[in-house]
Amino acid sequence: MTYIGEWVLIPELSLYASGVPPVAGRYTIACRADGHLTLEITWRMDGDATDRSTRFGGPADGSRVALPPSEFGPDAFTLTHVAEDTLDSAAFRGTQRLAYARRVVSADQTLLAVVQEAIAPDGVPVRNFQLYRRAAG
Repeated sequence: MTYIGEWVLIPELSLYASGVPPVAGRYTIACRADGHLTLEITWRMDGDATDRSTRFGGPADGSRVALPPSEFGPDAFTLTHVAEDTLDSAAFRGTQRLAYARRVVSADQTLLAVVQEAIAPDGVPVRNFQLYRRAAG
């Protein structure tokens, strides 16, 4: 799985249809021996003094992973290993898909492209694109 690793955001190559792109970011995808994936994303917005972050994980077999109850947010998500260089995820509320992301690693394994799709409040799908470089190490 070539998407496993640490990735550093290339902010000038981020394209956002909605929202403001972060000025810095780090994307970490790790895999345990049992195949369980953990994704941790840390980012900083222009003018912020501290980083923001999110972390989630589960099996990469497309099965639904329940989330703690929330009034408006998703109640489950999936991770799907599509190919050695491609990982998908989706967030759901009931049967409705609220968000989707695809991560694809370049042929030389130095870049990670992430396309995120969500439904805007007006019901229109919005897509954002980020590009990351594999962290040195």
